Amino acid sequence: MAKSKVIGLLFEAWNDLDRVIADLTFEEMVSNSPGGSSFAWTAAHVTAAMDAWINVRFQSLPPQPVISQHYFRYGGSGIAEDWSVIEMGIREATETARHYLQHKDEKDLDLTVPYDGSASFLHEVGLNLRYALLCHSAHYFSHIGEIAAKRNRLGHNIGDYPGRLLECI
Repeated sequence: MAKSKVIGLLFEAWNDLDRVIADLTFEEMVSNSPGGSSFAWTAAHVTAAMDAWINVRFQSLPPQPVISQHYFRYGGSGIAEDWSVIEMGIREATETARHYLQHKDEKDLDLTVPYDGSASFLHEVGLNLRYALLCHSAHYFSHIGEIAAKRNRLGHNIGDYPGRLLECI
């Protein structure tokens, strides 16, 4: 259980991402939906963004090599060819972030690091950990909803999202 409800929200997003893709086959994970990205690409996309902020910026670690590829960034092709390799990259990035965050509490969320990335409004104020966690939680849940909607169109019984959010209450 996370010590912070804000951290718990990100942990719950990871749980729901795992749940929304849990029973998909390799072929289903890498197939692009008409006019959209594959489930594997979407999972890599949200995790790559989180990795870039939580692991790279806050922990000064190198980006996870598989999911940090440019084609998983915003505007990418939506194509992901090897789910098993991507899944390993997602697990590695997520576990690295979980290890860093799991013992942090509310006061730790005030940490702010310098920022020189594409969100220019952060250049002057820096990147705050609380802000990063909230942004990435929203990003995950947005794409979890996208995956759930696509799966509903395919006739899959996927349940309700978000899940129980136990780490947030």
